[in-house]
Amino acid sequence: MPETSFAQMWTPVFIGLALSMAMYGIALGQYFFYLRAFTFDPKALKVMVLLLFIMDTLHSYGMLVYFRRLLILCHHNTTSAICISVLPWELFMAVILSYLVTFVVQSFYVHRVWIISAHNRWITVTVLVTALAQFVFGMLCTGNAIRTKSVAALYTSMVTGGSAAGMSVACDTVITSSVFYYLHLKRQRVKRASTAIHQLVNVFINMGLFTCLISMVMFITYSIQGSRYLVGTPGQLLCKSYINSILAVLNARKSIRQNATQTFKLSTIPTSTRACDASLGDSD
Repeated sequence: MPETSFAQMWTPVFIGLALSMAMYGIALGQYFFYLRAFTFDPKALKVMVLLLFIMDTLHSYGMLVYFRRLLILCHHNTTSAICISVLPWELFMAVILSYLVTFVVQSFYVHRVWIISAHNRWITVTVLVTALAQFVFGMLCTGNAIRTKSVAALYTSMVTGGSAAGMSVACDTVITSSVFYYLHLKRQRVKRASTAIHQLVNVFINMGLFTCLISMVMFITYSIQGSRYLVGTPGQLLCKSYINSILAVLNARKSIRQNATQTFKLSTIPTSTRACDASLGDSD
């Protein structure tokens, strides 16, 4: 394979790596802020955030090790089948972790949607099913790459990889729209708390649109990329967008608590203060 073709194939993936490292730095800052600001959060929540951060770190490590192999060890041997096609363990680990982080964060939002929607089963089940479908299709895509021992199967499989991205778009859309709808109703009913709820809506909408946009770009690039790995750019950003999403939502409680004109209870994400942070479900 000519070197130019090799460069055209892997440039989008390298761009995704550079952007994902920048987003990892943002997540690192957000995680340290969370540790300082919410020392009295429930242990289960802190453990979940820690595990997500560890998985995100391992994802970054796996991609860096893989690109070391690809760009340094294989620099003078770009036609080798091992260098351009065989699925190494570090890439396999990174892809698995990407789908796993996405699923865990979406599952976190399932419970929040359940509370916010006043236990609306249809909406909650829709979010849960699409989140699970995203994970299953992602595992099928990875499994196919392992079975065929081909890197190309990760980046070109529209049936499994593209379906995983499509399910992620659907899941994020339902989460974002339902949060906006129900919190907007709450804001209308509780006028004095409208400022805090408005802040909460802004955080959810902005982060939901961000993850949804990346998933949508990933879905589109699966269908238009041809022989190039265009999906490598949004694919690497997906994991980072979700870890930053959950950290932004959790950390937003501090500013909401400080600026709220009325305190109201956050039953699903409690804090140590008597005046709990903005409500995702119940208000006083």
